[in-house]
Amino acid sequence: MSTKAVSIVTYNRGLRIAEIIEGVLSTAPDGTDIFVCDDGSTDNTAAEVARFSSVSYYRGPNLGVGANKNRALYLMKNHHYSAIIEDDLVPIEKNWFERYEAAAALTDIHHFCRVQDKQVAETSPVFSNYLNKAMQVTPIYASSPRGDFTFITRKVITTVGGFSPEFKGVGYAHVAWSARVARAGLIIHPLNWVDLKEARDCFKQIGDTEGGRWLEDKEEIKKQLHYNKLVAKNLEEKNLVYVPLRIC
Repeated sequence: MSTKAVSIVTYNRGLRIAEIIEGVLSTAPDGTDIFVCDDGSTDNTAAEVARFSSVSYYRGPNLGVGANKNRALYLMKNHHYSAIIEDDLVPIEKNWFERYEAAAALTDIHHFCRVQDKQVAETSPVFSNYLNKAMQVTPIYASSPRGDFTFITRKVITTVGGFSPEFKGVGYAHVAWSARVARAGLIIHPLNWVDLKEARDCFKQIGDTEGGRWLEDKEEIKKQLHYNKLVAKNLEEKNLVYVPLRIC
């Protein structure tokens, strides 16, 4: 088993999954374990993944993106450094993994993610200056993370566990999980959601910029977002740090 892993979480994206796998294979460090976690796809996803002999394929019942990411976390639980990539993001440049790995090794930040367009001002310039001097990288921050990319150390999985099974459908599951990582003290910075500017352009967005791919009904998506927002608030009030890693 390698010390590094990348998991691609997907659902009914047979037309795109090969492009994403090829992107990961061509940019991840040599020897990285690569998994595809399929949330019960009913299209040609399995056949497309089967073309890649070096990729491990795991398929479960359709339970939603949170549960599917728990499958990925479980598979990566013994790797030192791991990344989860959703099926709307393609790595296109090398060294993205190494940049996050080096930043995690150099700091007490154990969780990086792609940030939303809503960036917020830096509140600890000493930290930014340190990373810039030590690694020539620039941390950037936002009011919330995107769910399409997550980079973590093993400590996150063992300390924080998985996504809450209370979440249904789209939205807030990743935000709440990242907030628990911050409460566990694994993001040592006052701004919880951290990305690296130098790694940001190493990816190509190929869809789902607003989320909600599991459903076509916009009204149903709104209902799910409202429900999940209430779940996230409840988890925050409970001040939960660890949630058992449940996989199906």
